[in-house]
Amino acid sequence: MQASPHQTRLRWPVKFFYGLGEVGPSVAVGTVIPFYFLFFLTDVAGIRPGLAGTVLLVASLWDAVNDPLVGSLSDRTRSRLGRRRPYMLAGAIPMAIFYALLWAVPDASFPGGRAFYYLLIYFFFDLAYTLVSGPYYALTPELSLDTDERTSIVTYRMAVSIVTGLIAAVALQQAFETAASMEAAFLYSAIVVGALSALPYLLIGAFFRERPEFQRPKPQSFRQSARAILRSRPFCIALLVYWLAWLAIRVVEAVFAYYLINWSGIPEADTAYLLALILASATLFLPVVGFLSRRMEKKWAFAACTAFWACLHLALWWVPKDMVTPVYIVAFLAGLGVSAAHVLPNAMGADVLEVIELETGERQEGVYGGVSAFIQKLGTSLAVMGIGWVLELTGYVPQAPQQSEAALLGIRALTSWVPFVLLVAATYAATRFPLTREIHRRLASELDQRRLRQADASP
Repeated sequence: MQASPHQTRLRWPVKFFYGLGEVGPSVAVGTVIPFYFLFFLTDVAGIRPGLAGTVLLVASLWDAVNDPLVGSLSDRTRSRLGRRRPYMLAGAIPMAIFYALLWAVPDASFPGGRAFYYLLIYFFFDLAYTLVSGPYYALTPELSLDTDERTSIVTYRMAVSIVTGLIAAVALQQAFETAASMEAAFLYSAIVVGALSALPYLLIGAFFRERPEFQRPKPQSFRQSARAILRSRPFCIALLVYWLAWLAIRVVEAVFAYYLINWSGIPEADTAYLLALILASATLFLPVVGFLSRRMEKKWAFAACTAFWACLHLALWWVPKDMVTPVYIVAFLAGLGVSAAHVLPNAMGADVLEVIELETGERQEGVYGGVSAFIQKLGTSLAVMGIGWVLELTGYVPQAPQQSEAALLGIRALTSWVPFVLLVAATYAATRFPLTREIHRRLASELDQRRLRQADASP
């Protein structure tokens, strides 16, 4: 499945097959961990909310640090398998094993023992996950050099992401209803999710090929590459758009179960239905996002969808207690913004690679993705830790039949006002993105001519 240097259009089976790599990021890391891991730590494993938030902070800091390191390592790798595939093949199976262990509840013989266990297992899981996901994402710009085709590739990826997230939500609901306990439901689900997440990386590593011309130049050091990337204005704006949108998503994911159970009065086992509704709606809105991105510049399509999404979150502030119907309506309509956040920031970021190559003369997808992930995850980890401490300081009591007014106020604010502010900021940042469709095509053409001259000059 090697793409020709001049190929711009890929067959849909190739894009779909490549998109299967989103199963792990979508289900294991993008759905189950954000929506349930904090809840699992506090209400299943019995860890204090503040300590659980701190565990997630430390784990996320490690997650942020290893991304640029693995990205730089893959950029500098030269092998007969390419720069990315060796890491996907090596990390897939360990990732599945450590993910399953992440949802086991061990016996704790000393205070804080369980917290230490989850921190240690998360350390190894995230290292294995980064070894496969970082190189996987770095392959996206290599599959096509055309800006609209990249949007199509990302759309296929996100379609797989959203649909598998939807399936996971429904499956989790069934697991909660049929398992003997919540502990058993999480553990058995994790074993299945870990195995299904690893398989696509093994297949992609075995059957896909990389562009050999992107491996020829002698790579820069990590410091030089990171400095060049951080000096790029398009990179900084694309990263800010991605970070703000996904920070809003992560905040809502971490606190949404608390909002549903303690404010809307939805039973604990039914929270998966709301998650399924959001993901089903996002799937339905994917063609709308694709249509808007073709009819206008990507940044304006993103701004329109995200501004609407921000207003929906603000509306949650005024939903009365134990009123279920408005929450379902907001969850369905929010699918437009969720779909746009999945597709458009990634598509905008992929186009920045040509700007960086024009300035440095090198392809640096790995460092680009690693630095992006580092900055994004650092901010997100602080936010998730903050959620844990907000819950504790406002007096949240796990599994209490009734929470205090202060705890309910904190949960409502985290679900409405905080994401509203973040999404408004993301909307404004998107309008400042300087790359248009026409500018990118000129850059791609210039780079193509440069590569041809370099190929003719090489012995």
